[in-house]
Amino acid sequence: MSEACMVSIIVRSRNEEKWISSCLSGIFRQAFRDFEVILVDNCSTDRTVEKARSFPIADIMTIEEFLPGKALNLGIRCAKGRYIVCLSGHCIPKNDKWLGSFLPNFDEDAVAGVYGRQEPMAFTNELDKRDLVNLFGLDRKVQVKDPFFHNANS
Repeated sequence: MSEACMVSIIVRSRNEEKWISSCLSGIFRQAFRDFEVILVDNCSTDRTVEKARSFPIADIMTIEEFLPGKALNLGIRCAKGRYIVCLSGHCIPKNDKWLGSFLPNFDEDAVAGVYGRQEPMAFTNELDKRDLVNLFGLDRKVQVKDPFFHNANS
């Protein structure tokens, strides 16, 4: 994508103390640098928010009645970016090209949204590993009539 474009990354969390530092570290090491991060936390009772505060986050919001769409909409309302990226607090960007890999897809007029793979961890149970491999695979897909959209990494 040739033109400058700010991206707002909305991170949803609830008791993600184990993952939030890895998630945010992955975000802040991106090669594409024109972004802000907004954390929408669902009343975590662990140290999720405390750990998140050690990163240069634009805003930390709390939502009590958590619904995934409601949490995203809350974050989006205060977002300043031209593009919105949704990321769950337990999802860790794989490399420093994660964020930049979303944007070139929008050079195609017919593209309304993009989501990335969710890869299992070494300790993910075998059934979940199978489901993630079957759902995402390795090939790029263009969905036209499929209602599925993965908003944990989109």
